[in-house]
Amino acid sequence: MPTKYTDVKGHATYIHYHGATTLPDVIPDLSRGRKIVFVHGAGGNGHPWHNQIDALGTKHSPVAFDLPGHGRSAGVEGLRSIRDYGDFLAHFMDALKIQSAVIAGWSMGGAIAMDFALRYPARAEGLILVATAAKFDIPEDRIKQLWAVMMGRAPQAFVTDGFSQKTIKENFNAVREMWMEQIKTDPRVRYTDIRACSEIDLSGSISAIRKPAIIFAGAEDVLTPPANSELIKNRIEGSRLEVIADAGHMIPVEQPAALNAAIEKFLAELK
Repeated sequence: MPTKYTDVKGHATYIHYHGATTLPDVIPDLSRGRKIVFVHGAGGNGHPWHNQIDALGTKHSPVAFDLPGHGRSAGVEGLRSIRDYGDFLAHFMDALKIQSAVIAGWSMGGAIAMDFALRYPARAEGLILVATAAKFDIPEDRIKQLWAVMMGRAPQAFVTDGFSQKTIKENFNAVREMWMEQIKTDPRVRYTDIRACSEIDLSGSISAIRKPAIIFAGAEDVLTPPANSELIKNRIEGSRLEVIADAGHMIPVEQPAALNAAIEKFLAELK
């Protein structure tokens, strides 16, 4: 999976894509099949989408990126709201000369994708929503814990509550992978992301989305339980929900084969 930097409104933005590498100022070839833009979750980065980029890249043109202040992108501060991130997604697509694409969002990225589809409908050809919510239910204790980490009053926590029991027992490498990606984003950004998620409520507006959408929930997800995905399915007309067995919140790294196969089928059905 090649990577490179591109400038997005003055932000040095790290991107992940499929295909031949290009010179610094040359946009990668995004002419195969469908263009798919992958948006990561709170405090994360684009790398954990690598299973999807590698698998889908033979037929399509997938690209992921690190949001400002995340992963290897420039800065130590994230943006302040889901709406701000949605606008940045539009600027990112402008930078890569992507007029429209299928938007795939994971967790916070799913909220960004839904906000984007509402405000930039002509630029969203479809939605792939993974382990997300229209309104996140984030315990105040979790917000306080991230604040304490940001302030240097508590150590960064490495927990397994985002994973299924099968992943923990049989594929701990996936847990380690996500832990390693977690430390690439400053605690300040992880805190402001969670605050942005706690403040968004799209549950009353997503019924206005008129785009093909497929929603994925991990059967054992305790962070964004399947009920959250059910609500989205019931609000977005014509959308489809798939509950992935033996997966928690980290579906793209826990069950990549099942996720990739379902995405391939969804893309094949798009008109």
